[in-house]
Amino acid sequence: MQRRRILVVEDDDMVRDAVAMMLDADNHEVATASNRAEALRLLEQGSYDVIVSDLRIQNLDGPILYRELKQRRPDALKRLIFMTGHARASEYVDFLEETHVPVLAKPFSPEQLRDAVRRVLATR
Repeated sequence: MQRRRILVVEDDDMVRDAVAMMLDADNHEVATASNRAEALRLLEQGSYDVIVSDLRIQNLDGPILYRELKQRRPDALKRLIFMTGHARASEYVDFLEETHVPVLAKPFSPEQLRDAVRRVLATR
């Protein structure tokens, strides 16, 4: 797979590092953010081929990130992947069905992450 720039947004250090390592092992250039301010700063500073974000982050849950991207970087909406352990949480079901953002259910394997990244890149 060609080297791509990927932003990982996750507030859990262990999960963020594990996802970054999986992507780095596939030779991607990986940037990480642990909160809303970091994520938005990185998005303002550069463009990413894929954005992999936890669905539930304090002050930056999925719907908030989606709205922020829609306002600031609408082109990035097609490059977004959510990861979550709460895919069936009632507050997110309608949002996920409405937006069609791909979702990786935690825990996921490196191959599942790789496949999700490939699918997003194929739709660009």
